[in-house]
Amino acid sequence: MKNDRYFLFNEDFIQWRLFRTEEQNRQWEKFRLENPHLKEDLDEAIRRFNALGMNRVSLSKDEKDAIYSAVMQNIRKHEKRKHRLQVWLTATAAILVITILSTLFVRLNKDNGSAFLTENSRIVGETLPKEEICLFSGGDKINIANQSDIQLQKNAKVLITNNTEAKKELVLNSVKMNKLVVPFGKQSTLMLADGTKIYINSGTQVDFPSEFNGKTREIHVNGEVFIDVAEDTKKPFIVHTDRMDIRVLGTSFNVSAYRDDMEKTVVLVKGKVSVKTEQQVTEMLPNEKVELTNGQITKETVDVSEYISWTNGVLEFYETPVSEILKKVGRYYNVQFESSPDIPLSARTCSGKLFLSNNLDSVMTSVSVLSSTNYHRENNIIYITKK
Repeated sequence: MKNDRYFLFNEDFIQWRLFRTEEQNRQWEKFRLENPHLKEDLDEAIRRFNALGMNRVSLSKDEKDAIYSAVMQNIRKHEKRKHRLQVWLTATAAILVITILSTLFVRLNKDNGSAFLTENSRIVGETLPKEEICLFSGGDKINIANQSDIQLQKNAKVLITNNTEAKKELVLNSVKMNKLVVPFGKQSTLMLADGTKIYINSGTQVDFPSEFNGKTREIHVNGEVFIDVAEDTKKPFIVHTDRMDIRVLGTSFNVSAYRDDMEKTVVLVKGKVSVKTEQQVTEMLPNEKVELTNGQITKETVDVSEYISWTNGVLEFYETPVSEILKKVGRYYNVQFESSPDIPLSARTCSGKLFLSNNLDSVMTSVSVLSSTNYHRENNIIYITKK
């Protein structure tokens, strides 16, 4: 276990980073001087803690005390079990701590309705059966582990590296298009033959060739991907979705185009792209978002981190309706939420960060904080009720 994770479990460290009193600053400066061999690990722990943005929000003393109590309760719960766990699970436990830290400070930004949940109403979620990531090539079907890296090589070969760094090399069929299906609850990355890298979110299908032999490089996407396109001025890169096409030469951008979403979006990180629909063509510059709704395109300047943070295991929200938060969480963890029309999930919006740990209960605790609700889980059924 790295020592930066030790600091993230340490009560004194967490108190120091939350409250920053002069006495605490002196104590930790003394610790740094007396333990030069731990300087790098301490700095890394501070960096990870600061990345949560805790200091960007003004908190009262009562709020800070509440955060600290919740964090320490979460730590102690995992401390009791960690002696029975394998070492590799310790990192997961650390992420759970960060999950609580990163969401308990969240403010509710806007409430458009007088009531969020009625006394007797509840949201019901059900975890769905697990499915494997599948790569289809001709008549062959290849099962792939979650969070694997898939890299196309010459002569239609593919190298698959799973999350334990185990590698497997396969040969694809000589077909025009292969199909990679990443079900809900899974994620993967795909390196195309030209060096273009695709981060593939849950519930996404990508159709791609083993090699790009024509005058263009074309793929088809249903779902959400972040693409870092390898530059090739002679071969434009084109992403086809069911409602729009994105044409680029070399750039980084996020596409969210699930067929069951009314809104389809493209967010440009760097470079330049054009978005084409049946009615119009729109040019984009970095930090712009194009949204397609009911056949109409709108464009605005955005903070791109909110749209690409999922590639780093984080969901960022800014005045996002609770209904959208539950949809994203449901896709990531393969959970289906159902609610009645009298529960105005779209009436309340939240801002904050949600770290996507391997523990659904930890994330649902964070969601309940975001939405000011209670939650409990009975086997595969999740209930969200009024607080």
